[in-house]
Amino acid sequence: MGNALTNSEKSKGTVMLYRKWGSEKDEVVNYTSSIDSDKEIMEEVKLTMKAHIISLYLSGYIKKETTKKILAALNEFKEISQGYEDVHEALEDFLLKNVGEEAGWIGLGRSRNDHVATALRLKLRNKLIELLTEINSLRKTLLDKAKEHITTIFPSYTHLQLAQPTTFAHYLTYIEEELASRWEIIFFTLKLVNRSPLGSGAIVGTNVKIDREKEAELLGFDDIVYNTLSATSSRADIITTISELTVLMVVLSRIAEDLIFFSSNKLLKLPDSHVSTSSLMPQKRNPVTMEILRAKVSESIGILTSLLSIYKGLPTGYNLDLQEMNKYYWLAVNYTISSIRVLESLFSQIQINKVNIDESSLATDDAELLSINKKVPYRSAYFEIAKKVREGSYKSTLKIEDSINMKAVIGSPNFDLITNLIKSRKTKLEEDEKEIEVYKLKIISKVGELQVIENGIEE
Repeated sequence: MGNALTNSEKSKGTVMLYRKWGSEKDEVVNYTSSIDSDKEIMEEVKLTMKAHIISLYLSGYIKKETTKKILAALNEFKEISQGYEDVHEALEDFLLKNVGEEAGWIGLGRSRNDHVATALRLKLRNKLIELLTEINSLRKTLLDKAKEHITTIFPSYTHLQLAQPTTFAHYLTYIEEELASRWEIIFFTLKLVNRSPLGSGAIVGTNVKIDREKEAELLGFDDIVYNTLSATSSRADIITTISELTVLMVVLSRIAEDLIFFSSNKLLKLPDSHVSTSSLMPQKRNPVTMEILRAKVSESIGILTSLLSIYKGLPTGYNLDLQEMNKYYWLAVNYTISSIRVLESLFSQIQINKVNIDESSLATDDAELLSINKKVPYRSAYFEIAKKVREGSYKSTLKIEDSINMKAVIGSPNFDLITNLIKSRKTKLEEDEKEIEVYKLKIISKVGELQVIENGIEE
């Protein structure tokens, strides 16, 4: 064998390694290329390749000097040129051009199938840790704000009609609990994602004695995806994650709709940075960030639908259709992270207006008290109060604060109960913050070992 690339080939620039027909100007290359979406995972592809090269070195397949050359060139790979099928081809071509024939060792026991599956999981892992951290930040803001508004009277609604008096703290702790539930589930999906496909080859593994568990350890994974078919062709863990992010976004959409309704009815004032005026009507305070959030939720639902539609018809084993799913992962994750950040900004600055709640909202309290004190069936008491409301003769002897403080069950807006709830929710939040921080540090520590080995090779 001579040099991997002839001088003539080098002078032409882009060389297609895996297809020996057509050219980089072929419309088929442009049609099937994933270069644009691969830019999202370039660093993760490099990290995956680094672990593979070091694994081959540790297993005795390539010499230290060769490993050193390849790693040095790998670290110089900064951008993906057009004309390649994907980042993997671009990276291998770069290494061949800069190292020479010795770089060809990287193909031993390696397939694009296991490498892209690994890179996707590495990228998604980092994004999920970022998202979980942002959710916790929003939860903290909500609980801090709730503490300020324990006695702030606020209306509640069913069917968008006035229901009963509550407090703004009660509303905020509802949002926090919704977010905490989503946090738990997304953290669970993170653990599913954080399993390594590396070393699985194209579909049935490889004859090369690669230590898959060691590779997983060096990349910060918790475990490996054991079956090589699953490792290379399954995207179920990732789709599950995107599905849960979509559920979270739907929760956020309801909050956005609430805030639009509340601000339109002068119950609260949105921060100036979250509203826009009209080009014609100078009095307008349009809730633009919440409107955009609602739209992005619709897009997120569409993204999930696209992923499911592409995936459902694929036979087992890698198919290039999977490549077309990649761009949607990052759209979904980025929409979710940015939406959480926008809500954190909004709630940290929100102002609540003094609200005069119609006394008809106390009708339920009066009906319950009539039933309890007069020992009559609730339905009879209900009809008696309802008759007065219809006739316009209903007058309550209660104050709004009385209604709230009479609430006797955990989770109600009762001032004392909500104070205790905020304390317990803060304790849970602190536990979650610690859990994600410990998990992140464990990953950093493992990946640090990879860097230590690389440094030893370079010496």
